[in-house]
Amino acid sequence: MNRYQDDYGNAYFRVIASNISKGGYRYIGKGSGRVVFDLGNGKVVKAAKNIKGIAQNVEEFRIAMVDDSGLFARIWDISEDYRYLIMDKAERIHDISHVWDYFQVNNNDELFHVMKLRTVSEKYNLLINDFGRVVNWGSIDGRPMIIDYGFTRQVRRRFYAARSVATRKN
Repeated sequence: MNRYQDDYGNAYFRVIASNISKGGYRYIGKGSGRVVFDLGNGKVVKAAKNIKGIAQNVEEFRIAMVDDSGLFARIWDISEDYRYLIMDKAERIHDISHVWDYFQVNNNDELFHVMKLRTVSEKYNLLINDFGRVVNWGSIDGRPMIIDYGFTRQVRRRFYAARSVATRKN
């Protein structure tokens, strides 16, 4: 993981931003806070659409800087303004049973009790139930990897909890 102290890093992310705006990268998907594009070099860029996406990029980068579990897709860089995060590209997993098979479990209830997953969930304030969502997993070198891990309890509380309460009142 590199944080550039000179203009090279800024220029690199300016080129990425320009290519995104010109449609230069293949669109992969989007969530409430980010859009993901294929950089064509074995990596993806997660581009924040709003403050929620910036918060998720920050959390993913923070986790990646200290994690040694081997469960998370590798992050290579993040822009100084946290809008762009570069991560290893993973192949899409279409069925959560591929994750179950890897961890030798039969369902999500059993998956949530896998000690390695419980440990990273607690250590990084991740929601254990998110590990049961196939969209949060991808395959790198034939192995399931968590590819979306910026939705921590703090991000949820700060940017999503108020909306949930307001939605329930309506």
